[in-house]
Amino acid sequence: MPRKKEVVSGTFVKYDAVVLGSGPAGEGAAMKLAKSGKRVAIVDIREQLGGNCTHVGTIPSKALRQTVSSILRYQRDPMFQKVGDWKQFTMKQVLRNAHKVIQQQVETHSRFYDRNKIDIYHGRAYIQDKNTVLIFSPEGITETIIFQQLVIATGSRPYRPAALDFNHPRVFDSDKILDLDFSIQKIIIYGAGVIGCEYASIFIGLDHKVDLINTQHKLLSYLDDEISDALSYRLREQGVLIRHNEQLDHLETFDDHVIMHLQSGKKIKADAILMV
Repeated sequence: MPRKKEVVSGTFVKYDAVVLGSGPAGEGAAMKLAKSGKRVAIVDIREQLGGNCTHVGTIPSKALRQTVSSILRYQRDPMFQKVGDWKQFTMKQVLRNAHKVIQQQVETHSRFYDRNKIDIYHGRAYIQDKNTVLIFSPEGITETIIFQQLVIATGSRPYRPAALDFNHPRVFDSDKILDLDFSIQKIIIYGAGVIGCEYASIFIGLDHKVDLINTQHKLLSYLDDEISDALSYRLREQGVLIRHNEQLDHLETFDDHVIMHLQSGKKIKADAILMV
């Protein structure tokens, strides 16, 4: 088990270095400092290590994509087709598998910290001055940490435009989509960057209808034309409806569906919207 440091009121702990955030950047910095002989502590707001990468970013999305790819591969295999029609997998079932992968990653990374004798604090950190960090645990207990060096690796958060109500159960961002717990037939994905294209391939692989709204003239325009064109071809071949050069005007939300109004005058109805 990792060296989880419980937050105890009224104590002062000194470290050579403190790292805020346990994602790839924070973990890399903490490990390098520890291996150089420094006494190191790492602070993360979550109860589990790994940061956004492990819990809401790269790891879950790649686990989802791998699971969907495996489902499609078996569905297309003539040997399995002889057995009978394949069961239709729901997003909730696929997400369950992704959460298993996340837990495996947390356990693996926790062992890294234990092996390198890095203390772990779970709570929200506030920088009091150039050598002091206060850590507030979920229970309201405060710990004071004194440090010589501080590494800030707190990551990022999804963009949430004010025009959309992300408290609505049918409006999602790339974090919230991992908690999707109801059946859908059609989804609008607004934003055709790397994450948008990835989730388009995931949802279409689960036999959902997908409207992919791209604000640019082509997919991933920073790539070579051949790569962008090949991606567009593959997504369209699988059934994704790609709409280029479109901008959101406003969104209507209802109990059982959403309607996206585009500046071009088009209206798109779907069971949910994913803003990426």
